[in-house]
Amino acid sequence: MKITSAFLALVVSSCAFAQMKFPAVSSHAEIEQKVGLTDFEIVYNRPNVNNREIFGKLVPDGEVWRTGANENTTISFDQPIKVNGKELAAGKYGLFTIPNKNSWDIIFYKESNNWGNQVDWKESNVALKVSVVPTKLKIEKLETFEIRFTNVKQNNADLVLAWDDISVKVNLETNTKEAVLKMIKENLNSNSSARDFYNSANFYYTNRLDRKQALEWINTAIKKDAKVPGYFKELKETIEKDNY
Repeated sequence: MKITSAFLALVVSSCAFAQMKFPAVSSHAEIEQKVGLTDFEIVYNRPNVNNREIFGKLVPDGEVWRTGANENTTISFDQPIKVNGKELAAGKYGLFTIPNKNSWDIIFYKESNNWGNQVDWKESNVALKVSVVPTKLKIEKLETFEIRFTNVKQNNADLVLAWDDISVKVNLETNTKEAVLKMIKENLNSNSSARDFYNSANFYYTNRLDRKQALEWINTAIKKDAKVPGYFKELKETIEKDNY
């Protein structure tokens, strides 16, 4: 089979213009976390210290920081939440910060499609700003910038930003309790399954709600299931003993 010189030239030309791929200086990361019934997602890029002086120099005091590298760091969630007790609507936000030695401002910004800091900063786009006190890391310095969720419970979790020798934390509170109570009120009835009655009783117990109601529901769950699981009876005994 003959291969023409024109065809060879086309192949060589295509190879010459093929895009080369190099590793990113700041690695890309995505975090998904469910807190109760609320789904959180954070997308960011993680710079390294690389023997540089970070806070007060690379990241100047008193100036807006993109809270990472490259594109805007974003945080999204599908239910309304509270951040350090302040209400914030569900949605997607740019996560900006203003670091200082004695306090940090954590900013949820309505625009998030930029490279680097916001060019045209508008205070009207600040959905929420909270001030927190930074802490010094007690372990060795953190080389790679990190965002993580800690103390994850049914109704809340802590969002932690940490890099070099500094860590800051905000509390995220979800509407899990209200949503579940509404669901129980609207859906639990005589036709509900033993599992639904068990889960309702367990939710009331773990959240220290009406103990009498929790006992009533666990008793109903036990009556409804001919093959009662052992943990149904364990919950009943636990509620009876714990006179909260």
